[in-house]
Amino acid sequence: MPIVLASTRGPDGATNLAPYSLCFPHVTGEGHAMVLVMKSTSKTAQNLIRTGLVTINFIPDEVALLENVKLLSRTVPTAEKMAQSVFTLVPSDRDVGDGARAPDLVAESIQVFECRLLSSEADTGDDEDELRFILAVERIRMQPRWHAALEAGRGCPRLPVDYGFKKASDSWLSRPRVAVSGPRLRPRFEITVQRPPEDVAEAFTEALERADAPVVGARLGEHVQLSLPEDRRTTWSPHLDLRLEDLGDGGTRIRGRIGPHPHIWTLFTALHLAVAFTAIGGLMWGLSQMMANESAWALWSVPIALFLHAFIAGAAFIGQGLGADQTYQLRTFLDDVLEV
Repeated sequence: MPIVLASTRGPDGATNLAPYSLCFPHVTGEGHAMVLVMKSTSKTAQNLIRTGLVTINFIPDEVALLENVKLLSRTVPTAEKMAQSVFTLVPSDRDVGDGARAPDLVAESIQVFECRLLSSEADTGDDEDELRFILAVERIRMQPRWHAALEAGRGCPRLPVDYGFKKASDSWLSRPRVAVSGPRLRPRFEITVQRPPEDVAEAFTEALERADAPVVGARLGEHVQLSLPEDRRTTWSPHLDLRLEDLGDGGTRIRGRIGPHPHIWTLFTALHLAVAFTAIGGLMWGLSQMMANESAWALWSVPIALFLHAFIAGAAFIGQGLGADQTYQLRTFLDDVLEV
């Protein structure tokens, strides 16, 4: 089920955002309609019954936004909850009559359904406190990029999806599986698309030039490099290297490798080499001490070097775990460009 943000106005006119999953298309025979199921005691339900207006915002599947969605699901005063919202609210220009104001829109949304209440009834499920609202979709707004993709029939946004009935505390979110091989610290993967390399390379160029591109990168011939913007980059931020190979039949094989930024990878390599050379030097010195019948204290450099190797490798694995969400962002950008 999709995770959407329902926008309504409270008695004081303030905007209230709340996440919901039980949101489905509904066939009425007269235009487009949606079903929205929620607790009758929720602020959204009370606002919807009072004003008859709600805006359904389909947000993108981005880690930072979904973390904030969890905060917006709490049952706390609206002002306290909205003070922690990271979403940008945009006033609607929809004329709803009677001097009323339509609910605000969420600017980050992929698409927005501006709806009016048709009817409400108690849900037929086990929970008698739930209401099923039938909503007439009066206006649909969509980001120009995704509107063009929809018209062309190529590409689609990634929307957050959960499985099972969502609770206020948590839910199961979908994540694509990525098949990888090679060393754990720099895993590799392959993707094959039925598009010539020139088209694939041009698609990356256009995607990286967009003002709203979530990643930065460069293309040089058959190679493409992707990373996070400078203001979001940390020591453990991942770097994605891609190589485009012509399959000769109009298709392209993309070979990818995920790893630390080249500067960080060079630093880790240099540290391992320094420790290794120190261990070799200590070993030779210790053997010389043994041959001279002296105390071979230099041999302690070998176990110390092994410990340092393990420590550096462990730090790398920890950094990889800390950068998992950013790795997902890079891979999501890649899939969007390739339309897979």
